[in-house]
Amino acid sequence: MLKNFLAILLLYLFALTNALAQTTSKTELAAPIYTLYYPTNQWEVSTENISFLDSYVITTLKIEKTSNLIIYLEGHTDDVGTEIDNLELSKKRVQAVADYLISKGITTDQIQISYFGETKPEKRKIAISKKLEDIRYANRRVVIRIEKVL
Repeated sequence: MLKNFLAILLLYLFALTNALAQTTSKTELAAPIYTLYYPTNQWEVSTENISFLDSYVITTLKIEKTSNLIIYLEGHTDDVGTEIDNLELSKKRVQAVADYLISKGITTDQIQISYFGETKPEKRKIAISKKLEDIRYANRRVVIRIEKVL
């Protein structure tokens, strides 16, 4: 029961944070935030991630059919390895996703990439779990945000 309450509270706080961020930005959220997860030390876009990108991201952009959509890609890693290696790995992850989107007709002007290595660990999705493997898995990710420029 307490876990359900905490989960609902986390969802509420996340929604509130998103709402506040949107009101202070010059962009409007056009789609939810998507997250792609990776095995340790991997950056290639997996078949599962390709399917997801085709089904949600590419579809969203085709439905909108507008050039004023920006795709923000953020690369992250867990804490295994050196900080320099992890920064490079997070860069490879976002670049691989960007390259795939470009191969599907998305223009480079519509893609903004940033990479953080292990410096911005995920906290929302692992609040209930204290297992090290869950924490590391949640941090091996590329976060995708699609926003409409106003």
